[in-house]
Amino acid sequence: MENTSIELEFGSVVLSARLFDTHIAKKFLRTLPVTVDLMQWGEEFYGSIGVDLGAEKPVENIAPGGIAYTNSGNYVCIFFGQRPAWAVEHIGQIVDDQWQRLREIPDCRSVTIRASDASG
Repeated sequence: MENTSIELEFGSVVLSARLFDTHIAKKFLRTLPVTVDLMQWGEEFYGSIGVDLGAEKPVENIAPGGIAYTNSGNYVCIFFGQRPAWAVEHIGQIVDDQWQRLREIPDCRSVTIRASDASG
């Protein structure tokens, strides 16, 4: 599963991302496609995927564009400037600087995450 491509669809805005080759990322991939109701905290969107994927190697800091998972709430977290409130599993990264578009999405309420045809 080396760097599997995924898409994050926020209504009309679709961003490309890659999942890392980690145990938690592999489990996350098996939950796709998934639509997540989002909440916002600063420059982070997060919402529950409804599945406990466990914990592997949580980290305290995620770069902008980072995609993370935490089993505290079973949240997928999408960072675009915010530091995590607690250590999370860094499972992927939005490609290039596409993450900056997240700042332009008004009233973002959900995201659909799916595997991309560009995987490989």
